[in-house]
Amino acid sequence: MKPEGPGGPNGDHRAADGFIRAYRARFPEYHLAWSIFFVSHMSDLRRQMGDLDDALLLAAFGLGPVGQRARFARGQGRSRDARKGQDGPADAATNAQRLADLTGIPRETVRRKLEAFRRRGWVEQAEDRTWRLAFDGSGSALVATDLAEANAALLDRLARLIAEFDRLEREGLG
Repeated sequence: MKPEGPGGPNGDHRAADGFIRAYRARFPEYHLAWSIFFVSHMSDLRRQMGDLDDALLLAAFGLGPVGQRARFARGQGRSRDARKGQDGPADAATNAQRLADLTGIPRETVRRKLEAFRRRGWVEQAEDRTWRLAFDGSGSALVATDLAEANAALLDRLARLIAEFDRLEREGLG
């Protein structure tokens, strides 16, 4: 199973093609910026979680339930509600096999990690054995609350990466 890219399966790829050309033309500079972002973020995740498989599994988990909520909210014109466990589709869930297929983590390991996430209050298991994100009374995902510091660092780092890519693109045009 491969996640769908931002442009969707039939999206406009001109911007992506332009970025790829620019990246290739100035590979050392673009790749250095990307590598700084990636290594810093992965190091933060390892320090915070102790296990990068946990980070990979949480990211993959979010592709299904959070993606469904985002699509639902966009369709309803309420993108703000995509963050909440309210007003989303009832089937915003996944299972251990799907997560194992997506991440390459063995299914039994996925199950153990999901159970550990459940003990932390991050996910809930339904009677049909599917898993959903757990939300507090205000509609915030508990995992997002617990990882707020790491998420803030990610957003800061991502903003700096985008700014650096924009700078490199402007210099390439000049």
